[in-house]
Amino acid sequence: MYNFKYTYDEFKPWTDTCEGMEVISGDHEHVRVTMPFPVKYAVKDGYELHIRFIFPERASGYGKLPLIMHVKGSGWEEQNMTSNIGDYAETAKAGFAVAIIQYRPAKVAKFPAQIIDAKTAARYIYAHADEYNIDKDNIFLAGDSSGGHTAVLAFLTWGEDVLDEKSEDQLPPLRGLLDFYGVTSIEHIAHTETGISQKDNYLLLEMLFDNPEEQMKLADASRYVSLRKELEPVIIFHGNKDRLVPLCQSTKLYEELKKRNTEARMIMIDTADHGGSIFWNDTMKEIMNSWLKEHTKR
Repeated sequence: MYNFKYTYDEFKPWTDTCEGMEVISGDHEHVRVTMPFPVKYAVKDGYELHIRFIFPERASGYGKLPLIMHVKGSGWEEQNMTSNIGDYAETAKAGFAVAIIQYRPAKVAKFPAQIIDAKTAARYIYAHADEYNIDKDNIFLAGDSSGGHTAVLAFLTWGEDVLDEKSEDQLPPLRGLLDFYGVTSIEHIAHTETGISQKDNYLLLEMLFDNPEEQMKLADASRYVSLRKELEPVIIFHGNKDRLVPLCQSTKLYEELKKRNTEARMIMIDTADHGGSIFWNDTMKEIMNSWLKEHTKR
């Protein structure tokens, strides 16, 4: 933006002063996070699809950045791509980049468009990784709520000829999956009284599928959990007062992953609802960031 004549280190401090001026020290270890303008990665059905990146401010000082590709939940409606970005602030400060991925809402494209879009975005990121200072060997997939459903199904079918479209571009290898109160069985939710009525839950099916009773089984994680020969590590977070997605959606997935000897962790957050401040607390984020660092390839 500016053509500076001097580097920061070359530039001498101003020596101006005034009576009553207070002085505090600048913190050279402090890091802010930045969120550049959205990047358009595709146009499908006339709908522009974007990625919102989050970076540590002095990203160049970290070398290549590990990346979390996060699919934002929305109940399969229009996503708010800027809401709750602070949830990942400490992760970015710790030296990770985050890519918030947009999918086509159900009113534009039915299932499995959302899973296909997540894979299209991942291919775009992998092809442009050098432009964004992304470490191609350290890419994680994540999602919350309906975005968690998208991420889980994309993860379970990653690299397989399932829930995907033909493409010459390569999917990145994954280091792991972070699932935040993700839907794993739409069929179960559609026939369950949660914090909202069963009738309202069933409306999800009518919105997401052309023929709900025939197609909803295709959107069940259990259908794909044994598809891939080997799965990368998984960590699941879910609150026990979640009024939208029952806790059993996550515990069942965890049990199925453990049965096939996948490295998996299940973190239940006591008294937490469907996301929100109680869920995204400091302890939860410390566990998340420690898990990410543990599974980042050095």
